[in-house]
Amino acid sequence: MNNGLPYVICLMMTSVDGKILGQTWGENPQVKKLINKYEEAHETFGINAWICGRTTFERDFTKGAAPIFKEGTDVISREDFIGDNEASSFAIAVDGKGKLGWESNNLLSDHVITILTESVSDQYLRHLRSINVSYIFAGKSEIDLKKAMIQLRSLFGIETLLLEGGGRMNGSFIQEKLVNEFHQLLLPIIDGKDKTSTAFEIDNSKVDHATLLSLKAVSRLDDDVVLMKYFVQYN
Repeated sequence: MNNGLPYVICLMMTSVDGKILGQTWGENPQVKKLINKYEEAHETFGINAWICGRTTFERDFTKGAAPIFKEGTDVISREDFIGDNEASSFAIAVDGKGKLGWESNNLLSDHVITILTESVSDQYLRHLRSINVSYIFAGKSEIDLKKAMIQLRSLFGIETLLLEGGGRMNGSFIQEKLVNEFHQLLLPIIDGKDKTSTAFEIDNSKVDHATLLSLKAVSRLDDDVVLMKYFVQYN
């Protein structure tokens, strides 16, 4: 942990061909059992903060709920807002445009923090404040991930962070050299679909070289699942 940044561990569950999004893998009971390995792995870390991109939150948690707006005449300053000073565990969403429809500041017993840009409306911020969802600003119109990470550590004391997708969010963290370790739960499944997302996705125009890893540990788990832990190496 250096430069005021949290130590970031990316944890992903993949098929043997590197695909994510387990909901595309069918209804076989064994498949469902394998997918549950992810939550089991998540719980073993004992880390009090996890982060995902907007699409993952929308699909898995807010279930596509539209953003909620609260009318008013007061002008909301673009200053970070801490909704719960006593919170000790955190669910963090990267949602630059303010598209997630939060109804509570609690998710799976974790306090919700959303990372925004200054372009979001006063009405959206007013709603977040009314339900005590914490938010930080990390750019005027585009998210600056490094700035966001520094704020998470300085404002909330988050020293270690689990990054849990999706593929584009993971790719953005890799681009900014913010991932310290990659932990891959390799399931005995072949996806085979050419349109299924992969663990890391970066626009071709934004990457000109591969990112190297060094093996930290490998272990065989129940049901033929392999857990591989890597350190990320940056040039």
